[in-house]
Amino acid sequence: CPFDEGMVVVMDGMGETYRTMRNALDSKESTYVSDLSFEGQYQCIPSDIRQRSEKSIFDWREGESVYTFKRDREANAMGIKPAFKRFVQERTPPVLYNHGFENMDSVGALYSRASSHVFGDWNACGKVMGLAPWMGHEWDGEDGDGGGGGDGGKKIAAVRSDDPVMWGKLYEEG
Repeated sequence: CPFDEGMVVVMDGMGETYRTMRNALDSKESTYVSDLSFEGQYQCIPSDIRQRSEKSIFDWREGESVYTFKRDREANAMGIKPAFKRFVQERTPPVLYNHGFENMDSVGALYSRASSHVFGDWNACGKVMGLAPWMGHEWDGEDGDGGGGGDGGKKIAAVRSDDPVMWGKLYEEG
């Protein structure tokens, strides 16, 4: 990484389950490491995840996580620590073909739903995420000779819509 400090945002949408992380921590499993080792040192949504997990039928999964990092050049080391984590409740059995991903309330699941429509594959969400940086770019289109362009072909550009496809709140505490 060329930066001395920064932030990493993970919008996994369906990360590890809370119960798996909790069981590993409580049983002092030495080969499993999770952010719960830093419990209380970062903001967690919902703040009462442990109690909710004990009462819910299905588990909770990591939805979004934020980490900060800082380089110590003298020690030639990079420190990273969690700053924020949001868990999302599984609303359908995780044994479904897509682990119930379509019913999860997370940014990653939103990308998954979009990828189902765009590519016909719920698990092609990384491709949808990869399209975002291309907004505002133009490409040379076909120019009629089958060569793919540049010499008089039509320009191709992403069109921005002013009408929201989705709306609402990302999450609510409570």
